Amino acid sequence: MLSAMKQGVHDRLWGAQQRWFALRAQGETKRALKMRGLRECADPNRYTRNLIFAGSTRLSYERILKDFVEFAHQEHGCQQLEDIGKQEFRAFMDRGIEHGLAAKTLHQHRSALSKLAALTGRTESGVALSKRYGQKIRELVRTGALKGPSRATPSAEVAQRAVEVLRAWDARHFERTDETRAYHLAARLQLETSCRSISATVRVTRDSLGEANQITLTGKGGRMATVLISPELHRLLRLYLNARPGPLAGQRAYQTAYARAVRVAGGRVTGTHGLRRLSAQQFYGRTYRAAVGSGLTPGAAAAVATEEAVERLGHSRHRADVAQCYLGRG
Repeated sequence: MLSAMKQGVHDRLWGAQQRWFALRAQGETKRALKMRGLRECADPNRYTRNLIFAGSTRLSYERILKDFVEFAHQEHGCQQLEDIGKQEFRAFMDRGIEHGLAAKTLHQHRSALSKLAALTGRTESGVALSKRYGQKIRELVRTGALKGPSRATPSAEVAQRAVEVLRAWDARHFERTDETRAYHLAARLQLETSCRSISATVRVTRDSLGEANQITLTGKGGRMATVLISPELHRLLRLYLNARPGPLAGQRAYQTAYARAVRVAGGRVTGTHGLRRLSAQQFYGRTYRAAVGSGLTPGAAAAVATEEAVERLGHSRHRADVAQCYLGRG
């Protein structure tokens, strides 16, 4: 019985990703689905709850949900996925909190459980419980009862040294193997554009480069944005990608190399997302100074700079949670 429940988890998650593949083949985008939900019922997730957009998400959810159904089977006697309801959701989340799981892990758990609820016909109760536990987790982090997410950001000096370390390693790799590598260019691209590591590596090809120092980046949910980069970086990317059309680099290999480079540069390992945060903070500072210089009051300049930085990160301009996470501004 338990093995059948676990197979059911796999099948439903796989089906959720296949539904997305079918929609994407028809020209649909994640952003369009969210905007449709906002327009029609003020719920951006209305048309995405029965979909899974990335294989990594599917695998993460499957691992969590197989643990969950085993818990529901052993502790509550559930015999099939449709037997699992609010009681099991609450008990599993409460157990995680009691065991001292980090806030990031607990948020991932509630998202996975909410997804299963949507895939078993319990969307409303799953959404309500997920929101309730989201609030509870944030309150426990605020009071210090739970470990909050680590959001360390490298200093500008450490980041620049890490880029130079990567450049030296890329050159040495070429000398040893006669194979080109561009981890330092991926790091520079993150620093200049605030993009995610996936957008600076496997999603960059020769076709990404435009004229006049422009590059088109593909972000979360397939959302595309054309941004300006420095003439030097644009030139180096064009030279590299003309010789090796792409992708620019492997994401995981780049992330590993960057972590090593930060250590060599004398910094604390923050992951490549630290570059994204640093870039957003630097962009905020430049935008704020320009806004003040144009005559805006400090408060108005801060509001404008915050909204533009959040939008640059690929989110809606008014996302206060994103502003808090990346800029420390609520």
